Amino acid sequence: MDTSIPLPLLGVESAHCAMRVEQALRTVPAITGIDVRRADQVAVITSASPGPAVREAVAAIRRAGYDVAVEQHRSGTQGISCAGCAGSATAALTALPGVLDVALDVAGATATITTIKGALSTDDLARALRPLGYGLLPLAA
Repeated sequence: MDTSIPLPLLGVESAHCAMRVEQALRTVPAITGIDVRRADQVAVITSASPGPAVREAVAAIRRAGYDVAVEQHRSGTQGISCAGCAGSATAALTALPGVLDVALDVAGATATITTIKGALSTDDLARALRPLGYGLLPLAA
């Protein structure tokens, strides 16, 4: 089943820019549908494997000279106590459509997760970890 994912674009100011983004996205084999909306500053992609497709789409957009709005979720971690745990947690998080990067610090018990802006909340990320017995906690200020 195909999933649609909106990618908020940065630097796409003209019809020519939108065309270049669309051309870049057409190079990503996992993408089955593309709708670049210059007026809304968004590219909506459709894919049966949205996790990898999003990462490949962002890389293609960046190679074309444009960017995608992202946000970082910084949290404490619970239960991630070794490299094996970190690997399992990273795999669960990167499977989510919209996750671009996961950096887990086992010793410091922290996580920095980079996502497409607005795609996922910290609660969404925590829900992906719960079945594995891991958690995300607010960081102390």
